[in-house]
Amino acid sequence: MVEDPLHRANRWKPFYAEEGGLKDILAYIGETYLKRMSQVEPWETEKLAKLAMANKITQQIDAMVQAIINDGKVQEHVQKRAKMIEAIPHKARRFI
Repeated sequence: MVEDPLHRANRWKPFYAEEGGLKDILAYIGETYLKRMSQVEPWETEKLAKLAMANKITQQIDAMVQAIINDGKVQEHVQKRAKMIEAIPHKARRFI
């Protein structure tokens, strides 16, 4: 299913940015993993590795959502630029 990036970003943006939204939830989960890592003994490498991986996954999810939102911003800019070019007379477009 291919979806318009602008429409997709507009759906994700409010859910991500609202107070107590996805951004805050992912930050809280990542912070919790880091706190747990500080409580684990240094010789418990398996636990440390699992907590580090879980923290990395929360960061990757956050990065994916930000990429969706940024794709929408790019698409919005492209559409504005296309409208601006359409407003230019055809003879003047040859230099664009």
